[in-house]
Amino acid sequence: MNKIIKSFLALSLATGMGACSSSYLEQPPVDLVSDAAIGESVEAARAALYGLCEAMYISYGDDNGDYAIRFASGEAYFQTYYGDSPSPDFADSFLYGSQKEQQAWVFMTRDTGDGDRYPWMYAYNLINQANVILSVIDGVPGDPAEVKFIKAQALTIRAHAYIRLMQVYGPRFEDSKNGQELSLVLRVTPGSDPSPLVSYKEVMTQIYSDLDNAIGLFNESGKQRSKGFEPNVNVAKGLYSRAALINHDWQKAKDMANQARQGYPIMTAAEYLAGFGKANGEWLWYNDFNKTYNGYNSWGASFSCNGAYATSYDWSGAGAISWKLYKQIFDKNENDVRCELFWTPDKANMYVDYGFEEADFWDPSVVYSERMTMWGVDPYMTMAITYWNMYNTPQGYSDGLFPFQTGASFGAALGLEISDGLNPQAIAAVYSYAKSSTRVQFGAQQKFWSSGADLGDAQHPFLRASELLLNEAEAAVELQDYTTAQNCMKELNSNRMPNYSCTLTGDALKEEIRLYRRMELWGEGDTWFSFKRWNVPVSREIWKAGDPTSNNFMPAYEGSYDTSYSNGWRYEIPKSEKDYNTIINSQLNK
Repeated sequence: MNKIIKSFLALSLATGMGACSSSYLEQPPVDLVSDAAIGESVEAARAALYGLCEAMYISYGDDNGDYAIRFASGEAYFQTYYGDSPSPDFADSFLYGSQKEQQAWVFMTRDTGDGDRYPWMYAYNLINQANVILSVIDGVPGDPAEVKFIKAQALTIRAHAYIRLMQVYGPRFEDSKNGQELSLVLRVTPGSDPSPLVSYKEVMTQIYSDLDNAIGLFNESGKQRSKGFEPNVNVAKGLYSRAALINHDWQKAKDMANQARQGYPIMTAAEYLAGFGKANGEWLWYNDFNKTYNGYNSWGASFSCNGAYATSYDWSGAGAISWKLYKQIFDKNENDVRCELFWTPDKANMYVDYGFEEADFWDPSVVYSERMTMWGVDPYMTMAITYWNMYNTPQGYSDGLFPFQTGASFGAALGLEISDGLNPQAIAAVYSYAKSSTRVQFGAQQKFWSSGADLGDAQHPFLRASELLLNEAEAAVELQDYTTAQNCMKELNSNRMPNYSCTLTGDALKEEIRLYRRMELWGEGDTWFSFKRWNVPVSREIWKAGDPTSNNFMPAYEGSYDTSYSNGWRYEIPKSEKDYNTIINSQLNK
């Protein structure tokens, strides 16, 4: 069944955009297992469920199509491309020409192109596969507990897909017209027959119903999952907290977040620095390693700091943090471990005592402003980068900034150790090598890693306890439960820096929670969705030569976006849906 599901999905983006049919949502190969076959045994139903899970981390791309969508690899790509790329905190020059329109908020304003279409296709593929399982699962012979567990998992993934659709295409709570604003097509049976748009309230009611039922079935089954890519009762509750935040259902969000994170301790500082490339005890839900299927199309190849594309050519890395966000965090506590993971001005003379200074980050002879890259200009800058890179490469990962070199072998080849300080021969060797190979973006991240740099093979968190802790804090402050919110912040930040305390209340506490949410979950697909939920405008300020008060966005990504932009930050329903599902056209044209 896994092979079948993968074949099913790999065809999705390759189909014609303008075809007046639902083929872009349904492309079953001839060997697709029938609904009846799925319903014949628990084993077949389990195989179908695993195929559904795997649909969240396979390549949807077409090597012959849009070059950016070639790297569309399921949930991780969705998180980066839609939850991070348009945000004020994430600067990414990878695939500069294609990414430019996403980061400049162009894709959401038009109904053509894969950038607008991918989230719709991805989510409704998950929904349809879940619906196939749910349509037969009640009649599956075998262990009743296992049947309940599989049903709960399918319901959870269907709810997750509708949450994702609401984050991209749906209105904010404030714009929902008391729940009556038309939002999505609601499909709860197999297939993709033409169907009308339904209201915000109807979609939320379905999400709540699916998750209530899933939680009940998980508990009744008494079963435990065997793989981290499978949802369990904690995942269902965590997703419930996400949906409830969108819905401003503060008590539900607070309760579900608290319950969901039980048994998943917050990562220690050491664990946070150990590389986001392999799941640890805080991660509730994540993809499996996927060495066989995605190859260079994998998320890690493009967006892990040591991925094949991220360390090659002139594509300058795997994303960079906004200098303005970083500076806010760094100024509050210079010992915040999260700050160690980004190439920023405070690293200029961390290991090299002279020759490269913070001011060089605003020197136009050092920074190529069109891409915000720094490379091969100054040997002391190169040495500073080298030492920072070596120091931050976690055990078990290959080097993050110099392509196809492991930290150990590269250092050994150059005779380098962190303690070497200014070794003239080492400086010359590094400079000679780096002039032709190193392009490091201002703010470059070393948070996300791949275990196999040539393929970018990595696990990526879909949900972890820190998000739930922050969900709980956000809901608590809205309920004026300041003690709970303060305790949540202390629980999180005591694992990130020494001597953190929080006595804030009211709006000041709300802003503290939002600021640290942006830093803690940076690069995990949360920030743009959070800004939309908060109903807060976004501004992306560009780098200016000689001005250390400026930010580090390249000129093409400059922009300010009011909360009313694009109908309240709503992507257009794709033309490929409207072309065949003509029922919705009359609704949209009213």
